[in-house]
Amino acid sequence: MNELESENGLKCNGLWEMFFAQRALVIAANRGPVKFFKAEDGQRNFRRGEGGLVTALLGLCRYASASWIASAQTEADADFGNADVQVDAQTKINVHFVPFEEDVYDAYYNVISNPLLWFLQHSMWDVPRVPVIDRATWKAWDEGYVLANQRFAEAIIAQVKANSQPTLVMVQDYQLYLVPHFIRKALKPRERPVILHFVHIPWPGPEYWSILPPRMRTAILESLCAVDLLGFQTEGDALNFMRTCRYHLTGRVGVKYNKGRVWYRNHTTYVRDFPISIDVEALKTAARSHEVMNYRRELE
Repeated sequence: MNELESENGLKCNGLWEMFFAQRALVIAANRGPVKFFKAEDGQRNFRRGEGGLVTALLGLCRYASASWIASAQTEADADFGNADVQVDAQTKINVHFVPFEEDVYDAYYNVISNPLLWFLQHSMWDVPRVPVIDRATWKAWDEGYVLANQRFAEAIIAQVKANSQPTLVMVQDYQLYLVPHFIRKALKPRERPVILHFVHIPWPGPEYWSILPPRMRTAILESLCAVDLLGFQTEGDALNFMRTCRYHLTGRVGVKYNKGRVWYRNHTTYVRDFPISIDVEALKTAARSHEVMNYRRELE
């Protein structure tokens, strides 16, 4: 790292610290920053969560009074409930696991989120034949996806009310599309946090969204239009979202493509592309580890 890069990094860190000195941060994602398990001696231990989402957001949590709300993935997660976790030497996070009945989680995650929405957004359905939206799909939607999103929203609302500072809520990805709707519905305008939602997967054009029945599609679009700032990985994804709103939302909807803005039901949602970065320091640390060195020798 040269001197200029080091100076810019320090300035950026300082800006984050100033920003979060006056705000609390709540992250909501299906996966948590850690996953608990019971060791052979009966002690509860944890390992850091997997995936790029966790890596990207942990760097941000270093500068904020952060709470992370996630679904309980293990029995140990459910038993843990809600408390502070020292994830690494620099990062302490209040982790809140939302427990789900097995059938509710299966419907929410394994029927609707994966594969229905994930396959749709990656344009992977063989459209003339699949997907088939039948009674079982609707049951999974109503009693799984909608219910799980409502429980996430309830946990977020409780945390927002408990915070002494104004709160920034960052909702992550396609599993939690309905959360913003439930937050805005439950809170009065003066109580509402600033809501951001980042979509980590592609967003296809309006034609492909016609695969979903209107009730599902409208619920997703209306909820995302309750967000203050909506982020995508690419400019094309952001444009496709605005086109989808223009094509599929009924009533008065105003779309300003050149300004990246959707106006719907007296609320403005700003739509932007934010190509998500990696945690550079964490990657460098991993590269210097014995495990990576051993892999390197094997490859060479």
